[in-house]
Amino acid sequence: MKKNYSQESLDKMNNGHTIYTKSVKVVEFYPYQALKPVKNKKLGKKVTVGMHKDRPIFTLTLEERATCPRTCGHWNDCYGNNMPFAHRISHSEGLAQKLYADLTQIQKKHDKFLVRLHVLGDFYSVDYVQFWERCLDKFPGLAIWGYTHWHPGTDIGDEINRIRTAQWDRFSVRYSDYIKDVLSANSEEVADKGVICPEQTGKAKSCADCGLCWAMKKQPVIFKTH
Repeated sequence: MKKNYSQESLDKMNNGHTIYTKSVKVVEFYPYQALKPVKNKKLGKKVTVGMHKDRPIFTLTLEERATCPRTCGHWNDCYGNNMPFAHRISHSEGLAQKLYADLTQIQKKHDKFLVRLHVLGDFYSVDYVQFWERCLDKFPGLAIWGYTHWHPGTDIGDEINRIRTAQWDRFSVRYSDYIKDVLSANSEEVADKGVICPEQTGKAKSCADCGLCWAMKKQPVIFKTH
């Protein structure tokens, strides 16, 4: 069922922002970690299966729409519309420095760890994608898993493809709603071929107990709409 949004919220969407603009935290003045340990049951705190077993999971939340391509099919019904209390970290100049500091501290505490990019938002520039590539070189315990609506044929999408082709096991980023790619993750409205997310069907308790999105390399994943 579609929600009835206020004109103010519709204007924020049309202008490329979250409808919860007060939840955007300026990274240069943010006193907490931007990379946060998982606290929700859907994701799970620590991987229990497969090649990333025993890695704790950390997440990064950016501002939806402000970092996303206009081609995203969930521009207006993004599940961020249901997350008024999420801290959305601004993608301003200080973000890379903040993330690097967080990664340094995490690497000191954990031999190996997994970062989920992004709970909300997306890769917003080629430089930002390359930042994560440099972090893979700098932090040997880092592995990344996530999704992007920047498809091949865009500068950002092509750069993501270059990195994931070279090192999928550490940079497992699936294209969202790009059905021609086996390493995609597609909404049920646009695709019917693939494996339905086991967490959504109850076959796995959490993403951490599943691992399909980084382990399966020959089929797309299908997500039920939130």
